[in-house]
Amino acid sequence: MEKEFGNISTKFDSSKTVEIKDSGDRNVKETKVDVMDEHDITKEEKDVPEFLEYFNNRYDKMKKLLQRRQEMRSATTLNRLERKSEGDDAATVAFVKDKYSTDSGKFIVELEDKTGTFKALVDEREGQRLVPDEVIGVSGSMGGDIIYANSVIRPDLPIPQSGPNTTEEEIQAAYISDLHIGSKDTLHNRMDRFADWLASDNHNIGYLFIPGDLVEGVGIYPGQKEELEIEDIYKQYRRFEEWFQKIPEDIQVIASPGNHDITRLSEPQPRLPEKAFPEIKDYNNFHRVQNPQMVRIHGIRSKGIKNLMYHGYSFDDHVDKIKELREKAYEEPHHVMIDLLKRRHLAPTYGDTMLSPEGDDSLVIDTEPDVMVSGHFHSHANSTYKGVNVICASSFQAQTDFQKRVGHEPDPGKVTLLDLKTRKTSVKQF
Repeated sequence: MEKEFGNISTKFDSSKTVEIKDSGDRNVKETKVDVMDEHDITKEEKDVPEFLEYFNNRYDKMKKLLQRRQEMRSATTLNRLERKSEGDDAATVAFVKDKYSTDSGKFIVELEDKTGTFKALVDEREGQRLVPDEVIGVSGSMGGDIIYANSVIRPDLPIPQSGPNTTEEEIQAAYISDLHIGSKDTLHNRMDRFADWLASDNHNIGYLFIPGDLVEGVGIYPGQKEELEIEDIYKQYRRFEEWFQKIPEDIQVIASPGNHDITRLSEPQPRLPEKAFPEIKDYNNFHRVQNPQMVRIHGIRSKGIKNLMYHGYSFDDHVDKIKELREKAYEEPHHVMIDLLKRRHLAPTYGDTMLSPEGDDSLVIDTEPDVMVSGHFHSHANSTYKGVNVICASSFQAQTDFQKRVGHEPDPGKVTLLDLKTRKTSVKQF
């Protein structure tokens, strides 16, 4: 079940990292974790000025990405389009404010930027794929008070110009997600078999990623209490700590929150709180990070491997908006992940996923990752897109009553292993 993946190297600003290096005297693996560009997350109530700042920041970031594209280098603001004559070439960068279909099947799209609004006519396929609040480029010709779009341009990832980022040392990273400890459906036996394997000498794992939903949580949905094995959320985290302590101390564990964890639901989510981990919060190999978060691992005698961690709470609503994703993304979740990489934003539509305007829109994918890892769907997928390993990490929870009602069959107990030296993956079933 091995696949080979490419990669693309990007600039890395070492001044914006937190370095955590395990360099004890034990006979252990040499490992290194850099948490890149951790964002300031505030608890203050947000109002109109904060939302304006947030969306202006998103627009500026996305415009910068789009103008790297050849066809967008002459893009102008919407208010300047009014000065153009019919038939003139036109290119612009704007938010998708609204869209509606015409009798011909094409779509009229209302665009918006800092200077005003304008309409564009796009073909049926592109119109169906547009979602509210995403930032796109439009290239075409003027038709009076409308742009006849020849193409809709998304920021996308660049085509790799060189080989993949790799490490000099032979070392692996493992990826799991959605443990949901505290649920009656948690697969403790499989988790324990995985921990026992990590404690053996039968692997070369140096890093373990867990992008969210470490526990089942409490009060997440109506009727959840009947499905809980552990009703106190802090006792759920205590059970996680007991499991964590089976993992060797030379394996660096990087954990971010999900929508079931004990953090706010609005994204970006802050790190999981220290008080949830009284026993392990000071362990050198336990790293609590935000959601989303870029984490570079094993930057030892190499550039290291950049991992974009995002739990995936936005996936449900994004999939619901696009027919081709509705048809396949739950069983093959890499499709929605690749779609968001093309849009360079993890939650394009405001209001579907709860977003907190923190000034800087940290859900913009402004740095190209080497790996994107998510969870949430309880499915499993390994794929690649323009040199990026796209991993939807498997869960350790059996099919829930809700999943039975909606006909979703999870794919639990699979661990994705990434060889950092070769960038090949394999999958181990527990």
